[in-house]
Order: sequence, then C-alpha cells, then structure tokens
Amino acid sequence: MWQIAICDDQPAARQQIAALWQKNFPATQYQLHTYTNGQELLQAAQTTTFALIYLDICMPEPNGLAIAQQLRDQNCFAAVIFLTNYNDYLEAGYEVQAFRYRFKPLAEDLFLQDIAAWQKQYQPQKTTVQITTEAGIYQLALQDIIYVEIVGRKVQLVTTQGTLHSTEPMQHWEQRLPASQFLTPYNKILVNLAHVKFFDQTKLITTGDYQLPISRRKYQQFKDAMLKL
Repeated sequence: MWQIAICDDQPAARQQIAALWQKNFPATQYQLHTYTNGQELLQAAQTTTFALIYLDICMPEPNGLAIAQQLRDQNCFAAVIFLTNYNDYLEAGYEVQAFRYRFKPLAEDLFLQDIAAWQKQYQPQKTTVQITTEAGIYQLALQDIIYVEIVGRKVQLVTTQGTLHSTEPMQHWEQRLPASQFLTPYNKILVNLAHVKFFDQTKLITTGDYQLPISRRKYQQFKDAMLKL
C-alpha cells in the first residue's frame, strides 16, 4: 500500500488532492496522510516511509522548500510534488530533487500523468527470479527480495515471504540482481533499495525492521542511489 502525504496549510488544497486520489484509485491501494504544516510532516516522516509527498511551497516558515531539504537530510527519499500558485521557486525546487512542480488547483489530467510517470520511475519492476534451494526451485518476484547475505557458508535470501537458502553462490546473485536496485552496504550483503526505510553512516533498516551494517565509505553511494530511485 502506498503511503501518500499531503502537506498544505490550506484545507481546500488538501481536500482537492485527496478527492483526486479517492476518485481515481481504490482505497486498498493507498493511504493518505494530511498535514497542515511542515513540522508535522517532518515528524511523521521519521516513522512512516512515504512513497509520494505533495508539498505546498508557500507555507508559513519554514516553507515547503526548506521542509523538502530537511526531508532529504533525514534520508526521506519520497517523490516530492511541489504545489504553488507561483513560478518563482521552480529552479530551487529541483535542487531538492523535486519530482514535479504543479500549480494549484491540480488539474486531474496532470494528476494522472504524474501518477503514471511516478509509477514507472519509482515502483519496482515485477521481474521474477528463480531461486534454487536444497528443497527445490522457487519463483519469486524481484521486488519481494529484501536483502541477500552470506551466513556461514550459505547464501540466505530474506524476502517478504520468508527466508530461503540458495545453493547458488553469492557471485551468482551479484550478477543476477540489477545493480540499479541492489547495492552492497557491507561485505557479503546485497540490499534492495526499495526496502530501505532508514540509513545513516553505520546502519540501515529495511522492511521487516531488519538492521544491517553499512560502511562509512558506502554512505554517500547509498544516498545518491536512493535519490535516483
């Protein structure tokens, strides 16, 4: 389920975005979170992994641009769609990796274009991989793999469906899994960026609240890769 945030100090603007979601997508596909100011959003982002954030630029201080920068600083990599009545902030918006910059009220055709583009760019590909284990062969969606690691002499795949022990060596998975989606935070570990909820210079936390080590030299690489998702 997508976690969608709408942050705007104007009730009508929040209601208009919410109405577009309610009209065009089933309620089982998303969960809306609405906030009246940036501080509420920043606090919520510490415990909720947002996929998409609608953020008003012209709010009382701190404005939307400052909030977006703080979100990036605390490793929130949700796609951000800025909402405004002015075009003065267009260049600054892209400095914080804004996904889109839209005027209010958001037109329905542009709303649908944005969601289609966002799904294509940000949502994991539904590619399947074959996993050979001692018990047999499994087919698993790539997006369901949380991380891969070597435990003892065995390769372990931790997935949303459970843990599997592969008979293929780690080298097989390093070559098989797309480098744009899986990175090595530490020796003998591959992690799916789509499942990273939080990371700093010493650790990362994934879906399922698994905590994995990250080397300091990998921190910037991870940060850059998350912004490109």
